[in-house]
Amino acid sequence: MNEVIIKGLVVMGGLGLVFSATLAYFGQRLKVESNPLVEKVLDILPGINCGACGFSSCRSFAEAIVAERKPLVCIPGGEDVNRKVSQLLGIQSQEVKRAKAVVRCGATKNEKKTSSFYVGPTSCVFVDITLGGLDCKYGCIGLGDCVDACPAGAISIKEGRVVIDIKKCIGCGRCTKVCPRGLFELIPWQGESKIYFVACNNKEKGGYVKTVCKKGCIGCEICVRVKHSPFYLQNNLSHINYQQISNQEALEEAKNKCPTKCIQELDV
Repeated sequence: MNEVIIKGLVVMGGLGLVFSATLAYFGQRLKVESNPLVEKVLDILPGINCGACGFSSCRSFAEAIVAERKPLVCIPGGEDVNRKVSQLLGIQSQEVKRAKAVVRCGATKNEKKTSSFYVGPTSCVFVDITLGGLDCKYGCIGLGDCVDACPAGAISIKEGRVVIDIKKCIGCGRCTKVCPRGLFELIPWQGESKIYFVACNNKEKGGYVKTVCKKGCIGCEICVRVKHSPFYLQNNLSHINYQQISNQEALEEAKNKCPTKCIQELDV
């Protein structure tokens, strides 16, 4: 009996060696040599595979820019990375329009009214479909789909609300694609020390907003009436026209005067 087992093991081992040798042989024969320029571009890129460039990975981006020799932009890499890649390939460098992500809901769990409970998969997508667990149909569900999507680790959930570490944010936009309620917004950033935004997405009238959230925008227009204000009201909700910001004093004044404190700032 032992002899049979030993023979079986020998046969299996031999077959394993044959298959390994065969795979190694064909692996070498079918091996596609990588373009050395692609590897040099990869050495320059951040290597976080965020997809902000429109490609699935940094390697795909590198292969495309080497093959096409057209200006492509790595957003998280900034001016320095894109300039180095362009110089390496002898192409013109494009302007990098940098951005930071903000979330248009600033209420904590205790500030958002909940009159029903949700039981099911812990995903914002499923909760949004059922409309359970939160009375405000515009508000942040807070289950963290965006946390898993962020390649920079810039998003966390604290007290039931999304918190963005703006210094870590690379502006890739992945969070904007996974939030079922479209709460994330990419805003232009050119090195300002502070970023202001309206942390509410509720488009209902003020009377209704007050019944579902303590931090919601009530459309009072106080921010709009500030001198040199870049704020405007649309669908009962305050917005900022970032192209019309002349100074941060108007933004600071509007933030301080906002009765529900839904205008917030992030220190970069």
